[in-house]
Amino acid sequence: MLAQRFLSVLPPVVILKGLRDRPFEWLELSCHFILDEALNLRAGAAAMISRLLDVIFVQLLRTWATDGAAGHGWLSGAIDARINPSLSAIHAEPGRAWTVNDLAELSNLSRSAFADRFQRIVGQAPLSYLTSWRLDRAAELLRYSRAPIADIASRVGYTSEAAFSRAFKGRYEVSPMRWRRFEELASLA
Repeated sequence: MLAQRFLSVLPPVVILKGLRDRPFEWLELSCHFILDEALNLRAGAAAMISRLLDVIFVQLLRTWATDGAAGHGWLSGAIDARINPSLSAIHAEPGRAWTVNDLAELSNLSRSAFADRFQRIVGQAPLSYLTSWRLDRAAELLRYSRAPIADIASRVGYTSEAAFSRAFKGRYEVSPMRWRRFEELASLA
């Protein structure tokens, strides 16, 4: 679920224009490091190559998004200096009882200016985004942990298991328990 959220804002192909006008010295250097690691297999070569590819990916993604091609979504919010603090807070503490006022404060904006900017940049109202994030996080916890559903509900900000179950079913069309069972069966296949 979280990977889908990340990938959903990316196009099938990212095209960066104007690289000849503003070359990326770091890209050429990173490619040389990767080539050196691949040709001279030393201890930790796979880890080095993996990390260098991560760096290249993040740098290219930053460039693409900064050029205004990212459109709406969490990535646009992450690169916006005003929205980023609130998005980071939501991601770090999904179980906190966030209000639009709390998030606006983090972004140093009035409530109405924040709500408008968040909607325009992210493409969702702040509390709708929070709810989506909570439910995506819950789906991941159901998949990868054995924690009781009541604990997961609490961790993602629901005060009752019943309210969590209703919200989860509204998004995923199955109860949290059933979701977990489907995920367990899928992992066995």
